[in-house]
Amino acid sequence: MIVGGGPAGISTWLHLQRYAPELAEKTILIEKEYYPRDKLCGGALSGWSDKVFQQLGLDIDVPCVWIDYVECRLGTDADCLHQPRFFRVVRRKDFDQALAKNAIKRGITLRQGETFINFRRKNDALEVKTDQNCYRTKILIGADGSLSNVRKTMQLKHSANLASTIEVFAPTNPRFDPEFNEKKIVFDYTSLKEGLQGYIWHFPCIDNSQAFMNHGIGDFHLDKNQPKANIKEIFREELEKRQIHRPVNTWSGYPIRWLSEGELVSQPNILLVGDASGIDPLLGGGIHLALSYGDLAATAIMDAFKNNDFSFHDYRNRIDDHIVGKYIKKLTYLAGEIYNEKISPLKVIREIFSKK
Repeated sequence: MIVGGGPAGISTWLHLQRYAPELAEKTILIEKEYYPRDKLCGGALSGWSDKVFQQLGLDIDVPCVWIDYVECRLGTDADCLHQPRFFRVVRRKDFDQALAKNAIKRGITLRQGETFINFRRKNDALEVKTDQNCYRTKILIGADGSLSNVRKTMQLKHSANLASTIEVFAPTNPRFDPEFNEKKIVFDYTSLKEGLQGYIWHFPCIDNSQAFMNHGIGDFHLDKNQPKANIKEIFREELEKRQIHRPVNTWSGYPIRWLSEGELVSQPNILLVGDASGIDPLLGGGIHLALSYGDLAATAIMDAFKNNDFSFHDYRNRIDDHIVGKYIKKLTYLAGEIYNEKISPLKVIREIFSKK
């Protein structure tokens, strides 16, 4: 049983359907909302994501802005990378619905508008209670985001690895938002000097066939010994530079969970994937990692049934040995170097995006 119909949950089912269709056929996925529903996200789909789509035989055709330039700023310094059709920026409400439709065509049992409540152990399985039904399952996949209720019910050791993020979507103002016509995204690390352990972003996007900008800020607060930055004030000043004057109560905010070294994200019969498990504390980009978490989880599920071992004691090792874990480990290290001002974010962003 999979809880959560975002990229991680749907990808888990799609990979299971590819590797072990007999198991996918017996798998149910519940999503508490109805598609299309939006999620706070930059919405970047890179070559990494496209490779997963190719492996799964998916054609994800949704409104998007193709990006040709990636710019990183640090005060008056800036570095810009150019590559035609670097990647595309989508809206999550469009992308998630398209991904779910692909799974529906392949036979997924998907129940929208059904909410996970809790689970209890019974013999060698789980009884999962939702607001509508009670299920018995050998394996429960928590793919329900950074504030995962599956994770809460697992009562794992407390993790404070939650980044604060704020996001505002606004119609493009050509005078103040050149990024849309330039097909450019911006990562601005200027506010490191104000204690921000993260960045401000400006991403062009399409919403209901109209030109929009996604303006946001994220603070990972990786170094807990440092005081937290006033991200609302930093963000307010940034928006005002672009003549965006909106009251704080109209902003969107949601935490992003990042995965720390050695942190356990499984229990017997239960796996966490995507944001419920954790992503990286540098870029906080989740779509590509969520898609690859699906591959990880599907393989672990198959091996559990093959070996009749549902302990998932090696799941964290699987993550660490997979491209997901290696990527998170590398970016966690680089994040620490940036936030402690040991290395320039301009150099790091160039290194990361030169390989995409």
